[in-house]
Amino acid sequence: MFSVTIFLAAAALIVAAAVTGIVSLRRPDRSVRARALVWTAAAIMTVFTVLAGLFISGYALTDPGGTEGVMLVLWWAVPLAVLAVLAWLRPSWAARVLALLTALVVMAGIWFALDSVSWREFENANGPVRAVAVLVLAFPAAVLGLKRTATAGWLLVALGLGPIALSALGNLAGVVSLSAISVIPLVTGLLFLVAARMTRAAMSTEHAGALPA
Repeated sequence: MFSVTIFLAAAALIVAAAVTGIVSLRRPDRSVRARALVWTAAAIMTVFTVLAGLFISGYALTDPGGTEGVMLVLWWAVPLAVLAVLAWLRPSWAARVLALLTALVVMAGIWFALDSVSWREFENANGPVRAVAVLVLAFPAAVLGLKRTATAGWLLVALGLGPIALSALGNLAGVVSLSAISVIPLVTGLLFLVAARMTRAAMSTEHAGALPA
């Protein structure tokens, strides 16, 4: 499982580096490179969400399958879509909602650290709730990143690191199963933070250039 995590992280970083390099050759302006990095990070998160969503949906439609399987898919797909639309149309509202929900996911990690046995019984009965919750929040956060880059970056870093770090305190197996779903949100968040820093640097340079000599 850790090999899958490393592969996903490496692939995402290679794609981001390649796009940034191409844009840098054509448009050396720092703000343009930052915007390209933001869109690349969001695209990486989108592709990952589609692939992970298909995997989770296929599993649910097979076991338990039928109407119950469809309902399980809707339980996570509908909130993901609603939050993504909110992030696009009302980014200020979405930032608050996602921050609250991210805090709840992190608190679930604390629960796991304190009582990993009960939590594992809960997930055995209800499925990989923590991993699905990370996915449901990560994609809307990536959409938010197109308008609130730094805020989304910190949210994604919290989603990527928080549950894993806290799970490690309770049971290492939790880290192994959660890492594959958390690595792309973490990488996306880091890319957003780099892009936000590049944007601030570009704005500072432009402001300094506009000052009279």
